[in-house]
Amino acid sequence: MKLWPLTGSLLPKRILQSSSVPAKDSELGRLRAENARYKALLDAAPTGHLTLDSGLRIVEANLASADTLGTSASDLYLSSFVANIKSEDRLEVTELLSDIDVAGDSTISTSFYTKSCSIPVMLHFTQVDSSGDKDYYCHVAISDLSEHRAIQNNLRIARDGLHHVAYHDPLTRLPNRCGLVEQLNLAISTGGDNKVALLLLDVDHFKQINGPLGHQIGDKLLCEIASRLLSTVRQADIVGRLGGDEFAIIVKDFSSLSEITVIADKIKSALAQQYVSAPYEIRLSASIGVSVFPDHTDSAKQMLSYADAAMNHARLKGTNHIQVYTDALNTSLTERFELERDLRIALRDSQFELYYQPQYDLRTSSINSYEVLLRWKHPQRGVVGPESFIEVAEETGLIKPIGEWVLSEACKNLVELRHINESTKFGVNVSAKQFINGNLRDKITRILDETGVPANALELELTESALFEDVDHSVSVLQDLCKAGVELAIDDFGTGYSSFSRLQQLPVTRLKIDRSFVHDIPENPGNCSIVRAMLSVAHELGIDVVAEGVETHRQAMFLSEIGCDVLQGYYIGKPATFQQIKDKASLKTDSKEPATA
Repeated sequence: MKLWPLTGSLLPKRILQSSSVPAKDSELGRLRAENARYKALLDAAPTGHLTLDSGLRIVEANLASADTLGTSASDLYLSSFVANIKSEDRLEVTELLSDIDVAGDSTISTSFYTKSCSIPVMLHFTQVDSSGDKDYYCHVAISDLSEHRAIQNNLRIARDGLHHVAYHDPLTRLPNRCGLVEQLNLAISTGGDNKVALLLLDVDHFKQINGPLGHQIGDKLLCEIASRLLSTVRQADIVGRLGGDEFAIIVKDFSSLSEITVIADKIKSALAQQYVSAPYEIRLSASIGVSVFPDHTDSAKQMLSYADAAMNHARLKGTNHIQVYTDALNTSLTERFELERDLRIALRDSQFELYYQPQYDLRTSSINSYEVLLRWKHPQRGVVGPESFIEVAEETGLIKPIGEWVLSEACKNLVELRHINESTKFGVNVSAKQFINGNLRDKITRILDETGVPANALELELTESALFEDVDHSVSVLQDLCKAGVELAIDDFGTGYSSFSRLQQLPVTRLKIDRSFVHDIPENPGNCSIVRAMLSVAHELGIDVVAEGVETHRQAMFLSEIGCDVLQGYYIGKPATFQQIKDKASLKTDSKEPATA
């Protein structure tokens, strides 16, 4: 049904002139009512609509189009449509309109200019069947892209922020391990025949300073160390922090080891200068290990390993020593062998124990889920966390029996706890080796059948590095696990291979924001924006969000206010043994109290 122009006669000329017999009053009234009804419907439409005549002038515009373009319908009427288009797009728009009877519907993104402003728009052209009436040639649907572009810009800023955080240490702002490896690979691949040296630096006895004086002074010292290293090396060299009191320096384009020795001596002298932090006066030294490309290896990973072995050897000599890697240097290899031997004994003698950290659900104000954490009760070293042995366990394949024991033991404990609270769930970390090569679904199905745990009471937590190394394979494995009925979560999100576009490919139910984004909110506006972006994207995809590392009331309140689903950290509760959480759950059940933090 034809819609009549906004201005002029309510009826097209052909209706008034085509009959020698005057229209009856009733027919004229019907047509006027029909015209008014369709104009009202068009004005009520939420999107903009224009009609162009054969001269590409605007002969019809609804209220939404005028509102979108920031003008009035009367200003648009009979104006040249093409003249309002961004100049560099006018030719393309003209060609699209001239060929519309051949090409059919078409779409273009451009800018529309009015007297007051320029609006980014999406235009969709549709030919009008005018049946010989040249007053109606083409219909144009208008979509305002301003909000869409703002959202895209915010997501880009969030992605850039995530990448920066993933590759930089939040305390010193230096490249972290991921960032340093990236820079080392770049230096090796682009350096040609030039040598590249890697210096690993460990501050001697830093823990003896950090412990008694507190983390606040310790953090200030680490920042001062970073500043002194940057002021000591050449502009082209790269300084990074690998974690704790361990730093690294990439030295590019040098000719002999004597130059490296000079740089190392300068570093030692800079660190030895007195640090003043009232009321303390502190002096530091460092153990430095060196590996060189291509003298020792052409692999960045191997350079790290060799420099680490050299640094450990320097540390064994005492303090303030430098050690260049040599083929005869095998101290670290010996330590690795001893650790592997001890891990096998630990499996045999049941030296492992599980701890459980509570997770507080803000929606139900209760604790019904726990993350399962592995601890090693070493006969000589005491209680050891997985960061000290998990890498060797993965390299030797011991991660598979250790991981299977964790799953089995956790499910046995879960059965007991669900007798007290049947809604209890456990989240179990799965290593990359288990995920990629471990025939995980069959093992989990068998353990669930043996223990009687419902599949949806078990959540598997997988790291980004494991998931995004091969996305197609990850999707296949995750879909297989979903068929088994278990729930899936991405652990430490944002620290490695963060990608919003990839996230939507994975059938996960929870996303755990890494503690590095939480530790300084709400004071750090950058991290606040990143956390908000993560929450927004995850919720749009139907994924729940857990914030890790919540240690203060202010952090908890901020996360609650922006819509986070679950909190985990020392503010909620420290990791505890199974007996401890079982006793606590029993007490709350006996007293009829909800299981809140």
